[in-house]
Amino acid sequence: MDLDTSRPVSSGMSSVLTRRATVTLMLAMALAAMVGLIAWGPVVLVSHMHHFADRRTWHGIPNAVNVWSHLPLIPIGIWGLWRVSCLPATERLRGIWFWFFVCQLLATLGGMVYHWAPSDTSFIWDQVPKSAASTLFALAFLAERADRRLGHANAIATGLIASLLGGIWWLYTLGLDGVGDLRPLMWLEMMPVLLVATGAWTLNGHLLTRHDWMRSQLSFVLAQALDWGDRWFFEATGQAISGHSLRHLALAACCGWVAYRLGGPVRLRSGDSVPRGGKDLSASPLSELAS
Repeated sequence: MDLDTSRPVSSGMSSVLTRRATVTLMLAMALAAMVGLIAWGPVVLVSHMHHFADRRTWHGIPNAVNVWSHLPLIPIGIWGLWRVSCLPATERLRGIWFWFFVCQLLATLGGMVYHWAPSDTSFIWDQVPKSAASTLFALAFLAERADRRLGHANAIATGLIASLLGGIWWLYTLGLDGVGDLRPLMWLEMMPVLLVATGAWTLNGHLLTRHDWMRSQLSFVLAQALDWGDRWFFEATGQAISGHSLRHLALAACCGWVAYRLGGPVRLRSGDSVPRGGKDLSASPLSELAS
């Protein structure tokens, strides 16, 4: 009899323990971010929030480059919806990726409106769908790699409602204190970066590889860095394009990579694998991890 000695007998148990540790760490990261924001206090829009480096008017359109730099996100969102439609009817993540790209398109339109006429009110119309897209992205990651139930309709609805409640909280605090508190929306927008960075390398998946998840989030982090260097990039490029406009292009790269990798045959791709024994732990509910 030939014995398979390529792995220790305890590898299955080690895999489960690794998953438990990873899920626990992800929950701890999410909770730590929430506690940190609560301890920080209200996060509000400052007076210079709407003052971007590039405020040039072109053909009667104010802040023209910041407005038009959103345009690549529109065909990418439509392409993403088409790629999702190419997934098999039995693919459990079809719904959540569909709503992700819907929210991404809404955030794109909201961003164009906001940059056309920057104000606190137009900003929130941009921020709510953006936070909703981030929430669904995080849920899609968890549904693929931790618990399939987080990709179901109830989870999708919960994510969308959470984003809407974040916007309502901003309006409530605006009326109560004269300044809107953005902490709930900020927390939702932080979740993909925290969860993917923590769980992508140890939790297996079947649709996107860990490299796909990391590339998308690196593009997102790059987008934030470009935004912080808004004026620096504007001056460094001879006032050709600002960091904030480049941010929109980096976000297009983030969504575009996900759209590109979706829509093919559902299979394990390079860098991910089903554990020995044939059981795909990526589809196991969180309740199994506690058993």
